[in-house]
Amino acid sequence: MKLFVGVLCALFIAALAEHALEPDFRAWMLQHEKVYAADSEYQYRFQVYLSSVEKVAELNNNNDGVTYALNKFADWTEEEFATLRGYKKMATEPAPVAENAPLVSAPSAYDWCSQGKCTPVKDQGQCGSCWAFATTENIESVWMIGGHSSVQLSPQQIVDCDTGEAGCNGGDPRQAYGYVHSAGGLDTSSYYPYNAVQGSCKFSSAHIGAKISGSKNTYGGSEDQMAANLASTAPFSILVDASSWQFYSGGILPASSCGQNLDHAVVAVGYSMGQYWRVRNSWGSSWGESGFIRLQFGKNTCGLQSEVMSSTL
Repeated sequence: MKLFVGVLCALFIAALAEHALEPDFRAWMLQHEKVYAADSEYQYRFQVYLSSVEKVAELNNNNDGVTYALNKFADWTEEEFATLRGYKKMATEPAPVAENAPLVSAPSAYDWCSQGKCTPVKDQGQCGSCWAFATTENIESVWMIGGHSSVQLSPQQIVDCDTGEAGCNGGDPRQAYGYVHSAGGLDTSSYYPYNAVQGSCKFSSAHIGAKISGSKNTYGGSEDQMAANLASTAPFSILVDASSWQFYSGGILPASSCGQNLDHAVVAVGYSMGQYWRVRNSWGSSWGESGFIRLQFGKNTCGLQSEVMSSTL
């Protein structure tokens, strides 16, 4: 009898806790413009949100210098979040040998975005097209650094037209660079807008915004050399294990907080030598540090050394 009463009390307390958090959930829905088609969907997403509340509290109790928040992914399950991480190894040829800049030329810190050589942060939506965004964003920066006007290019073209990849089901920046070169360039996003689904190819050579001659490996064998290459060339696409990034809000993510199972493509735009890499994501500006994350420098954090690439003009 005492056990039965204890169970009832526990259930009652849990129900009260859920009820107390429902106004927070509704405020969160309003903030992130969430609308559910049916009450059953509302109830399901509320339960996912409650689970996220517990996860974020536990993460923030780790005291690792990183902050976590109930962001727009707080009603996503881990399985749904995995659909965003769309890197799949497609390229079969060996990566090109890195062309290394002298280490002595590397400043202690550098950031291409602070130099005005990055386009605004983008949002890939619920589509595993990170690989297309990483490719596009690198090309946009390389194009500007090469002396051209800023232009926003079309990741949708790559998703639709690169038949060697899997669209919203994943791809590989290294192979995507090859597609862009063979296609003769990328259309502008104004002509070929992004819609987060794979469709028929609508590429038009009349609307090309930028062209490339190929791609190159920009790693160089160490993160110090990688930094020298970045400062002397451009932001570059990298591959990471982003499975621990769902609720990231700010701070330097330590290597101990993520694995090496590469599943996501992003763009390294800057660094502070010995401290962090500043990395641009494609989950919108409301995620992380205005769309960016900082990864611990010198520890191959999240596997960032694995495929370090840049386009060439």
